[in-house]
Amino acid sequence: MPGWRITLVVGVAVGVCYLLSPLSVWFVVAMALVLHRAVDGTDGNERRWITAVLLVAIVARAAAVAGLFLVTDHRQVPFGHFFGDEEYFIRRSIWLRNVALGRSMHGADLIYAFDDYSQTSYLYVLAFVHVLAGPSPYGAHLLGVACYVAAAVVMFRLVRPALGRVAALGGLVLLLFLPSQFAWSVSALKDPLFFLLSATTAWLAVQVVRARWWLARGAAFVGIGVAAVVLETVRAGGLPLTIGSVLIAWATAGMVARPRALIATAVIAPLVLGVALSRPAVQVRAYGGVQAAARQHWGHVATPGYVYHLLDQRLYDAKAGVDDLRIGETARFVVRALVSYVVVPLPSEVRSTAALAYLPEQLVWYMIVLLLPFGIVGALRRDVVIASVLFAYGLMAAVTVAMTGGNIGTLVRHRGLALPFFVWLSAVGACDVLAWAWDRLRRPIDAGRGPGFEVQPTWL
Repeated sequence: MPGWRITLVVGVAVGVCYLLSPLSVWFVVAMALVLHRAVDGTDGNERRWITAVLLVAIVARAAAVAGLFLVTDHRQVPFGHFFGDEEYFIRRSIWLRNVALGRSMHGADLIYAFDDYSQTSYLYVLAFVHVLAGPSPYGAHLLGVACYVAAAVVMFRLVRPALGRVAALGGLVLLLFLPSQFAWSVSALKDPLFFLLSATTAWLAVQVVRARWWLARGAAFVGIGVAAVVLETVRAGGLPLTIGSVLIAWATAGMVARPRALIATAVIAPLVLGVALSRPAVQVRAYGGVQAAARQHWGHVATPGYVYHLLDQRLYDAKAGVDDLRIGETARFVVRALVSYVVVPLPSEVRSTAALAYLPEQLVWYMIVLLLPFGIVGALRRDVVIASVLFAYGLMAAVTVAMTGGNIGTLVRHRGLALPFFVWLSAVGACDVLAWAWDRLRRPIDAGRGPGFEVQPTWL
């Protein structure tokens, strides 16, 4: 077939696809650019592995969205959805689009479009997409996929030069194919956009330290502030979560790079904390923060579904009971929150088919947590700044979710705020543990073979 005919057929096919679903065409273009950026600077087997992993991840997600379209009975409902909140998000964003275009709409829809419940700037992002491409309930899912895959590639490109190719690829595979992460990445919810913005601020936090020119450092610093403000509009708490993560990362990197400062901080910090907590004003403020977290936990426990308890039983009789939180109860609440974040849901407490299906991933989560200490040490040896950023972002997200959670399903979802940063550290830990085990296994073999027969692992 002549070249011009091939071009014509391809052009007509693209035109038909664009007519049926404009966002699907833009999605393909965006994923091609992301894939190109992911393999930039790589070659050989590594390039092929990265390409294969990303292509499978993208195709699987696109197939999930296409499958949702095919199994939905559009004679009964206008569009299908994976999760209940998605329908509400998509409908509200379409109502906002109608308001922007001056379309006539029901008064109730107008009220709900600007309702305070679940208010987030992501609704306006979806509304803007609907304005550009027309109502796109399934395109909203593709937008989520694009944001999530792009965020994973941002993190991959950030850690690969510092932590090594194997650890970076292992973290990428976990991030793309863990079932819960896969599920949220194909959703029309705010989680993928929040991940993309968080990954961007992590990259900017490194640039503030590493950029060669002061102008570039200043621009990265301003970028963190702007992104933090945007994150607050996407999800409440995004601003303090981001700023806290960045400050902890910089402080940790500074102390680890200066052993004397680290030792001095380890000695002085408990003294300063003790003196601060001895002041009534500080005690009241700290107590108020724990109370606020306990109230959020109480609210999660009161929601439908499977829940777990962190407070003493007497405090669940009424929400006002949290106001009578005592010192011992406060300490137990904090300890239970941190432990429950790691262990819930316990395999022995599986009470539903969904929980049973989640059990294999829960075992993977336990492995990630077990490898995390080894990974932190190994990552600090490789690159102090990158390791500090990953640790700080994961720590802030984990503590925030741990102190406010109470619903098991919500915990699993919100654990995804820390997981995109912890997986890289755990992958480093896995590599170091395997290298240590290989070394222990190789020594007696090499001793038996004599000099000149040393065997080296080819996967590190």
